[in-house]
Formats: sequence, structure tokens, C-alpha cells
Amino acid sequence: MRYFILIALFISLSASANISFLQEDDPTITYDQALAKIKKDKVNLKSSHASMDSCRKYLLHQFEDVIFPYWVGTPWDYNGYTNRPGKDKIVACGYFVSTTLKHMGFNWNRYDLAKMYSLKIVENTCSEIKKYTQISTVIEYVKRRPNNLYIVGLDSHVGFILKSNNQVWFVHSNYYGAVGPEQELAIDSPALNSSNNYHIGTFFNTENIKMWLNGTAYVLEG
Repeated sequence: MRYFILIALFISLSASANISFLQEDDPTITYDQALAKIKKDKVNLKSSHASMDSCRKYLLHQFEDVIFPYWVGTPWDYNGYTNRPGKDKIVACGYFVSTTLKHMGFNWNRYDLAKMYSLKIVENTCSEIKKYTQISTVIEYVKRRPNNLYIVGLDSHVGFILKSNNQVWFVHSNYYGAVGPEQELAIDSPALNSSNNYHIGTFFNTENIKMWLNGTAYVLEG
């Protein structure tokens, strides 16, 4: 019996160490190297049969702390469709959503998704879609839920709602001042507060995580 307990403890510690290792970041790596690391980590997560919760936490970390920071400083433009972050590039709100997630390994046509109306982007990628008419209600809804990444479609804009560290953030390519990708407290975001309608859906859900692990292509319906 003691032998089996030791084996179980070893497996548990090994799994924890593996997830911890996957989340180690090197601030000196390039964007392409960061994407290659995510691709490699995905293979390891799948082969180790990592739980959906572990995969969700991994993806949240990669989006907020690894991928998004590379895009800061990329100016906004209504017609911007760059496939690369950078100060000499421009990115519209839909392309920011479709491109960052595609680079993380979600298999879709980033052009087709980005050109859709904001509600259609949410409908094609998310589950548990809710409609609200006040930002305070959106924030209350997200606060009651676990840390996750959501996509929110506004009247004429689209971006991410991120719940992290007990805060609710709006992560988007900000058209105010053509700032481009920015992470703001949701309650303080002028772009978020200027809408009359909010369609919000859960993105890092079980179905999407499985599609990510398996490289399954999305069938987009306009």
C-alpha cells in the first residue's frame, strides 16, 4: 500500500512540475519563439492528458502575459489587418481578436472571422452567450464566474473581456486615439462604455480547448 501511495504522490508532483514548467516565461524570446513554445506546450499538454482546467489556466496565462504584451504599441486603424505586432503595423479590432487567438493555435481563417459583425464573431467562437445593455451588469456577471477569457461584441466594436486577479479587464484594439491593443479596467474603458448592447460569450470553454488541443478547424458561419 505504501508503494502505491508513493507512486501516486510522485505522479501528482510530476504533473504539477510539468504545468509549472510550461508556464515559465523568457522575456528575451521573440514573438515567433513564443508561438513555437505554445505549439510545443500544446503537444505536451495533450500527451499528458492535462485536465481542462489546467489547459484553461495555461491558455489564460499565455494570452495575458505572453502574447498580448507583444501587440502593445501596434496602432489601431479601421482597415488594419496586420498579421504581425509592431509599431509600424496597424490592426483593427476584429483582426486583433482573430489573429492573436489564431497565433495561439485556434484553427480558423482570421480574415473571414475578423470581417464579421461583432455578434457573429461571438456566435462563431463562444458558448454561454449573454446579452446585456449595461456595462455594470456585464461586469457583475463576469465577477461571479471563474477566471476566463470572454469575447464581447459591442454595437460597432469587438474585444476581449478578461477576468484575472479578481479584476475584470477590457482587452482590445482601442480606436480612441488610435492607441491600438490595450488592457483597461472594464469599468473605466470609454470604448466599452459607449455601447448600448453587449453580447458576451465564454471563449476558453471545454469545446474550444479540445479543438485547440486537436487542431480542429472552425467552420465559420456568417
